Amino acid sequence: MILRKKMLAVLMLLGLLLLAACQSKDAVNETKKVETSTIHLMETGEIPGVNPTTADNSVSFRAINQIYEGLYRLDRDGKPELAMAAAEPEEKNGGKTLIFKIRDDANWSNGTPVTAADFEYAWKKVVDPKSVAAYGPQMEEIIKNATPILNGKMDPDKLGVKALDDKTLQVDLENPVPIFKDLLTTGTFFPQNQAFVEKQGDRYALSSDNLISNGPFKLENWDATKKTWDYVKNNKYWDKKNVKADKINVQVVKDTNQAINLYTTDKLDHIELDGEFVNKYKNEPEFHKTFTGRSVYLKMNQGKDGRKTDLANLNIRRALAMSIDKQTMVDQLLANGSSALNGNVPAKIMFDPETNKDFRTQNGDLLSYNPTEAKKYWEAGLKEIDKKDLTIALTAGDSSLQKQQTEFMQDQLQKNLPGLKINIKTVTQKASFTADVTQDYEMLLGGWSGDYSDPLTYLNLFLTDSPGNHTGFSNPEYDKLVLGAKGSLSNDPEKRWQALLKAEQILLKDNAALVPLYQGGRAYMQRDTLKNYIMYPIGSENYKWMSKNK
Repeated sequence: MILRKKMLAVLMLLGLLLLAACQSKDAVNETKKVETSTIHLMETGEIPGVNPTTADNSVSFRAINQIYEGLYRLDRDGKPELAMAAAEPEEKNGGKTLIFKIRDDANWSNGTPVTAADFEYAWKKVVDPKSVAAYGPQMEEIIKNATPILNGKMDPDKLGVKALDDKTLQVDLENPVPIFKDLLTTGTFFPQNQAFVEKQGDRYALSSDNLISNGPFKLENWDATKKTWDYVKNNKYWDKKNVKADKINVQVVKDTNQAINLYTTDKLDHIELDGEFVNKYKNEPEFHKTFTGRSVYLKMNQGKDGRKTDLANLNIRRALAMSIDKQTMVDQLLANGSSALNGNVPAKIMFDPETNKDFRTQNGDLLSYNPTEAKKYWEAGLKEIDKKDLTIALTAGDSSLQKQQTEFMQDQLQKNLPGLKINIKTVTQKASFTADVTQDYEMLLGGWSGDYSDPLTYLNLFLTDSPGNHTGFSNPEYDKLVLGAKGSLSNDPEKRWQALLKAEQILLKDNAALVPLYQGGRAYMQRDTLKNYIMYPIGSENYKWMSKNK
């Protein structure tokens, strides 16, 4: 009898342990379910393409940053950390030669290994003039022979990058530069698999079917016309254990009202706010505001292929640049943390290596709102081009915010410059990018968020004949200063810094090549359940560590 009772007790204990184990297993599964819930985000426009060689816009680079990875990637604090590189490089030749080892567990999403040859192939494509890569100049004066190659004076095969074996990459520099590690986190320096790319031909990176990835996610259910797509966890990624989200769904939302409706009905987890909506939601617990390194401006087309436009006249450009009340624009129209900007390089991010003074503070206001002076420049400019009035088309994307901005600027410019008529040309975001790249515009609302925390990332765009210029601006002294900051001045940080200050003065104070408007801010609503949405002041967002709890 006693023995039977003991057996019964043992069986009951085993039953409780089994039940506890099942419950524990269920709890683990529930936790996993919570961590891998689908995340829903918005984008401002369709992705034109995700080819790292030819990408030229923020939407494409935001996607590229999730699905590819270079030798380094930015960590959660925005500092470069090892990625495809297994360790810091071995340095030779006074730091001009770097030997990288590619990690053994680095694979493409189709299972093939990521090799040193993938980097060599991709980098040589970037500098090949036939590629017309917008950011090929990022290698100029930095990677050995990049400058003559970009100028068509040397074969791309002579670029200072070489695969010594499957997992060893040698990089030869013109000069060691302080920003090189930061550069390696950007899309221009990401690898590409030659066999796959060449098999796809012209279709490469124009749809999910023509892509392979080596980053945290794969891009699925996408082509260049779709308004929704998915980032799906890449199970071939070397660090997949730290990728928490199984799927991130993205949809294009161009209207803030629509974004709010989607957010309040639990169909979006993060939305951007502006204007009246900031004031409406600023006291909500899920409201946030921050500043960014995005420099927003109007581009002015001075002409190309030897043909000059009316905007080639300096006085006309100065008049336009001084006729917009930027403070009212950021305070009333945007209200999202943006600040009026009277230069090209933004504030609070880049500092003098010797004095630690802010670049923007040091260079001051180069083109400020001054309607009285603007009118004088306008009258002088009209006289010089022998016209009494002028009609200019202003091209911009079709988001609700961009429409409001262009209407505001149209009113300001026409009010302050008698005889000026501004015709607003609203196009899709993708068409706006195309108009910029092909220089098929008169004035265009654009901007640049920067790739790394150095003034060069903004000033490099406006070098003569740079694929990222698209304005017709050209100045030999400007070119010398910017190229020097990339090369010959690299070992003298303070002289390099002074060269960049002077270059910005030439760009705006002396030549009014742009109409600087504002430094972008971000006001947004984000669910408390969404964790580790990493946003940097400079550089594309990073979804690698993002997760969502119920």
